[in-house]
Amino acid sequence: MQGRARRSKLQTATSDNGASFLGSHDFPKTLISACEKFDPKAILFGTGEILTAPSSSEQEKLRMVLDSKIRGKRFQILSGGADRLVPYDAGRQFLEFFQKATDGWYKDGNVYLENNIYPEIGHTFSEEMRRDAVRFVLDTVKSLNAADKVSSPKI
Repeated sequence: MQGRARRSKLQTATSDNGASFLGSHDFPKTLISACEKFDPKAILFGTGEILTAPSSSEQEKLRMVLDSKIRGKRFQILSGGADRLVPYDAGRQFLEFFQKATDGWYKDGNVYLENNIYPEIGHTFSEEMRRDAVRFVLDTVKSLNAADKVSSPKI
């Protein structure tokens, strides 16, 4: 949001290199609180920087949050590479952190992450995105059905 505020030339984002933006009338403390409850980046890192290479102790702190929020979940991200309203670069650093974590030190969290970028697509839901989303939902349901086949009856 800070990058968007800078591009919009909001005074709170440009006057002091953006230091006064968070908590200002443009991004009030109540919005920061909402982000800390619902936004993945803020849940993990608050208003601080994304840790691209967290230390072992930082990984343990992050692991507790990841275990409580996403362990065993499946994620599909569909991004338009030509999206100017919500550019892929706005979330790239977090997505790279997320991918590295789920492929590396948090691999045991059993998280499936599919990150699709459609280079020529802007801020829209294209036919190719729709096909990929439908496939993802069907694959997810199929994987849940397969897991149910090995579980014991509930009666």
